[in-house]
Amino acid sequence: NLLKSKRNFVPKKNIAKEGQKMIETDIPGFPGLVRGVSTREHGSMPRTTSTSEVKLANRNGLVFHLGFDPARICQARPRHETLVSFVEDSSESVLEADALMTDVPNRLLTVATADCHSVFLCTPSRKAVAIIHAGWRGVVRGIVPVAVEFFRWRYGVKQREIGALIGPGIQKCCFEVKNDENGLTNFVSWPGFISGGNGRHFVDLAGIVSEQLHRAGVRAVSKSGECTCCSPLGFFSFRRDKNSLRGISFVGFMES
Repeated sequence: NLLKSKRNFVPKKNIAKEGQKMIETDIPGFPGLVRGVSTREHGSMPRTTSTSEVKLANRNGLVFHLGFDPARICQARPRHETLVSFVEDSSESVLEADALMTDVPNRLLTVATADCHSVFLCTPSRKAVAIIHAGWRGVVRGIVPVAVEFFRWRYGVKQREIGALIGPGIQKCCFEVKNDENGLTNFVSWPGFISGGNGRHFVDLAGIVSEQLHRAGVRAVSKSGECTCCSPLGFFSFRRDKNSLRGISFVGFMES
């Protein structure tokens, strides 16, 4: 498993081991880096701000037990475009953005997801991190290469110094699209990532994201491979459940 937890946190009573597997804290070459994806065992999380005390308690409890101050969260409110925001020490807790990035220690970047992939970027030379909301609309509009370029420029690193992880999301086994302007037409530039037959079309969105990262010069690319729609690990999935429940993806460097 690409995401293995070595930290014993219990934000809710009787957290399942499956949920712990999606947290990574001890990463060779990246001291202090924490990244991961919550599961249903952690409870539903707020999309950005929320009046739900339960959702806020779920998120803040998880963040606290990861070792971060919940008041230092910065959560993206995606536009499904190519909007990048840089998070500073004084930045607000919610920013309109499809990608967040920072080199400020102890600031945890988060985004709510329920089928969309999250892409994590990091570099040890500056202890800089980024989180990209890689839903299909943002992906076809180019948020991934745009974020890589901003990350490289902002923190003065070369592409070969960037490590990328594509988190859980809907995989090609479940990402079926219709043959219309709201579906298959958007992926005509990526024919090698479309499969199916008998009038059915499936898109390998994680494969497209991986290819975009490689084309942007990032060579160290890993994929979780977990499908939020059918994975036994228990993710929230809008396509499967058709509800407003969300998990969060998160990344940050803890100050040593």
